[in-house]
Amino acid sequence: MSVEMMFSRVTGFGPGAMIMTLDGELPVEWLESGDYVVTRDHGAQRILTIKRSRGIGPDGLPLPAPLHLRPRESASPEGLIEPLRLSPHHRVLVASPHVAIHFGHTEAMAEIGAMSRRTAPRIEPGAPTLSYHHIITEHHELIMTCSIWAETTGRETAWMLDVAPEVQRTSRVFDADATTPRMCLTNQEARFLRDLLSPEESLLHLLAA
Repeated sequence: MSVEMMFSRVTGFGPGAMIMTLDGELPVEWLESGDYVVTRDHGAQRILTIKRSRGIGPDGLPLPAPLHLRPRESASPEGLIEPLRLSPHHRVLVASPHVAIHFGHTEAMAEIGAMSRRTAPRIEPGAPTLSYHHIITEHHELIMTCSIWAETTGRETAWMLDVAPEVQRTSRVFDADATTPRMCLTNQEARFLRDLLSPEESLLHLLAA
């Protein structure tokens, strides 16, 4: 069994992620069903349900260590404001000019872990048991977190979760023909973009703010 298969491929927002809502930025731990998050494409959208995985993913596998972005890694005043932890499989919005040049789209989505230069997870001594938060809205959306755009829960992870039947009927995320907010790069394509960065640039230079 490969190392990749030993950990859950669940997506999710990690501990302390700040999510932009109609009430301003709030920690993901504070969010509840009925709250409204700010989306890139459809304004404020209501959270139909928010599920949480702690230690073990909904597929029964251990949660992977989060990718941890820190404000000091940004060279732009519009860059990351708060520390951000995401599942390495969580997709974020990429708006580098290289996306248009090489893939013919102005924006795309890619797994955050595939674009990172880190080869091993950052160890955080004394950290509590890892948890990921899964936000389900009517559509698969892009929402603002810590000044970058990241996905709400998409079809693959949503179907792993214990979601009430009425939410499954209401959310288009569960449809067989559900689509993502933008085209999705493969991990190989995401790594290609990463390798185009200069030594002075960080992962945040690829992300849309």
